[in-house]
Amino acid sequence: MSNRGHLILPLFLALVCKASAQTSAVQIEVYDYASLKPATLHEFVTSTQEILVGTGLSIHVKLCGRSVAVPCETKTGSARRLVIRVVAGAARRMSSVRRPPLGQSFVDHEGGTYASVFLDRIQDVAAEANVPLVIVLAYAAAHEIGHLLLGDQAHTPRGLMKGTWNRDDFRAMAQNGFHFSAEQVRELALRYSAPGVKDVGSATASENPR
Repeated sequence: MSNRGHLILPLFLALVCKASAQTSAVQIEVYDYASLKPATLHEFVTSTQEILVGTGLSIHVKLCGRSVAVPCETKTGSARRLVIRVVAGAARRMSSVRRPPLGQSFVDHEGGTYASVFLDRIQDVAAEANVPLVIVLAYAAAHEIGHLLLGDQAHTPRGLMKGTWNRDDFRAMAQNGFHFSAEQVRELALRYSAPGVKDVGSATASENPR
């Protein structure tokens, strides 16, 4: 290797390390309250992870126990901890919606920490759309995580953060073509590409999608 190569390689490695250090990890803890089969649960966690890595952020989705009171260990001190619960039944808060939502997140304008997805409702919707349950479950969880990261005003006219999904949307999910908008990917990078993400304040329930 030439002397020039010896100089360029350390500089390249330094830039890579600097970029990695600036990427704040987001840890998503999954709690199963619906007694999913182990294979389904594993596929759900894996699928949710694959959807969210499309944001370009360092995101780790991990399966935890049955109690939020005993959280998973956070590997990185700077990690932003989010919680997703898979529950049976439907949302308790049903006012102002015509159809029961697939999920519910507790957020303010900046975001939040806790969200739930409702297995019974997701099973019905997946059957109607003729799409595998785990696909709809993973996208519903990713949608709620989008609210936890972007806040209660994160709905978009199309794509993953659309407020109400139709058959074309479910078809796009099955074809791995359902994503955050380009603007939201940029916003996520602006918010979470630096270490030390602050905790959000008080939050209200946001029901999405239907």
